[in-house]
Amino acid sequence: MKLTILGSGTFFVDKDVTASAFVLETKESKILIDCGPGTLIKLAKAGIKPEDLDYVMITHFHPDHSSDLFPLFMNYRLSDFFEPEKLKKHPTFLGPEGFSDFLLKYSQLSELPAYEGYDKIKVEEYKPEMKLKDFTLKTFKTSHTAFNVQAKSYALRIEAEGKTIAFSGDAAKCEGLEKVSENADIFVCDTSYPKGKSAPSHLDTSDIGEIAKKSKVKKLILDHFYPQFSNYDLVGEVRDIYDGEVIKAKDLDIINI
Repeated sequence: MKLTILGSGTFFVDKDVTASAFVLETKESKILIDCGPGTLIKLAKAGIKPEDLDYVMITHFHPDHSSDLFPLFMNYRLSDFFEPEKLKKHPTFLGPEGFSDFLLKYSQLSELPAYEGYDKIKVEEYKPEMKLKDFTLKTFKTSHTAFNVQAKSYALRIEAEGKTIAFSGDAAKCEGLEKVSENADIFVCDTSYPKGKSAPSHLDTSDIGEIAKKSKVKKLILDHFYPQFSNYDLVGEVRDIYDGEVIKAKDLDIINI
């Protein structure tokens, strides 16, 4: 398997860092996880075409994880309009409850009602466990409260080829993160805050260290960085608690699993 880190950031504009997004490649599937601003450009830079994707998953609806989703949808919609039969496959979109309604409302609000009546992309809501093409997806509800609103947020656990890769999405410390990361070979984790600055919306480095240690994670990939904390030693703070391998994500890095 191969993990491509498309983006490691958040909402903030940077010429090199875009919002958190990943492509996980198994033997038979290419899986896009989250699709915020800059994701489509990073896909192109990574040499991955929209038609290469088998699954597109979002952890929650916040725009730093979903704003490129409808433009991605339009790539398929317009390709089928201009060149019918050219695309040999279309991905399945997976997301939280209300996912289809989210796409419908986005389509309507943008005065581009291209979602209605287009059935080549299958849109599904998460179930606790889903057997997909050549992997198993397990989903865990997490706690992610921003501006006093609890998001429909999920952590994702992908099991394939005898390996487990877990993605926290955006979340504060909660039971869902402990379950999703249990004995994971790789845990890609929201690292929004340095030690002592946790909030109801995100983890800090001490939270991450404690979860990874308790869950016996083999390798941590830190991700979802705010530029305001760029001078902090986030890796070192995690290592104060967790003694496994820790990697700080960088856009367009490739990790072989």
